[in-house]
Amino acid sequence: MGTSLTSQKPVPDVDLTQKTVIVTGANTGIGYETAKTLAQLGAKVIVACRSEAKANEAIERMKKEHSEEKSDDKESKVKIKTDDLDVEFMILDLSSIASTMSFVEAFKAKGLPLHILVCNAGIIYGGEVKTTDGFEIHFQVNYLSHFLLTLHLLPVLKASGGNAKIILVSSISYRGVSWHEENMQFMNEHPMSKYGSTKLYQIMEMFTLAERLEGSGIGVFSLHPGVVDTDIMKRENQQVSGSMKFLAGMLSSMRLARNSFHGALTTIHAAVNPQYDGKTALYLENSKPTSLKNPSATDKDKQEFLWKYSLECLKDYITEDTLKELTSQ
Repeated sequence: MGTSLTSQKPVPDVDLTQKTVIVTGANTGIGYETAKTLAQLGAKVIVACRSEAKANEAIERMKKEHSEEKSDDKESKVKIKTDDLDVEFMILDLSSIASTMSFVEAFKAKGLPLHILVCNAGIIYGGEVKTTDGFEIHFQVNYLSHFLLTLHLLPVLKASGGNAKIILVSSISYRGVSWHEENMQFMNEHPMSKYGSTKLYQIMEMFTLAERLEGSGIGVFSLHPGVVDTDIMKRENQQVSGSMKFLAGMLSSMRLARNSFHGALTTIHAAVNPQYDGKTALYLENSKPTSLKNPSATDKDKQEFLWKYSLECLKDYITEDTLKELTSQ
């Protein structure tokens, strides 16, 4: 179910002052820890999620923890680069194409650069549900809306000075998924198959994006954060089986599941570790590059099929001008 709790590298000692970061699903779990840590390193961080109330609660908690850690070095897991966190909420509901496009326009209207895009938000056990856009909900939230978001933010990433990063937070669950061209959204399949397929698609997207963005100064990475004791397996609005909740609790009590901070470390390394500057198309586990275990992930024909299928799904929202950003340097 996950990698062992091997020791991980500490947070890199880098200064992100003047950098701008977007983290989707940053109000809880590894998204929260990612956003907080990058803000402590000096970045301006956009907390992109659907609930303003939960986002504001998370931001207040970040600032409280930051104040405590700043006054006591022993409490801090990062070499803090700022007195006050620059963290801002922006609404983003990935189950809605309209909300995703509104987020893009609102962010562009701010005139900010964008140096790091962390596609972190996700759902599991969301039920046999279609979104208002007509897509299977795991497919849209975990993969398709992030794909749309990324394509529309490419001009900003390109214009922001080199060494920009796109981070696609995947999962080891990609390993057990079979390829089904006749059922790409895994309708009427087991919930873990739905979830795993979206995580496989994120890895495949990494390769197709990296190839098309070669020479652009943008690095594309995907990763498995480890088995993490987060809210994704506990939310009341998700149909998580009793057995899965029991397993998550058991792993946590046996200390076989990472806490959210340690789960975020691999994301943080992909985003800011200087050793990955100029690199792309790397899949990471335990904060280091790792070989992939599912042959579908590296199959170029399958990657191209997914790419074309995704564009077809989003044909009303992706123009020729959008696609030109994938070829112009």
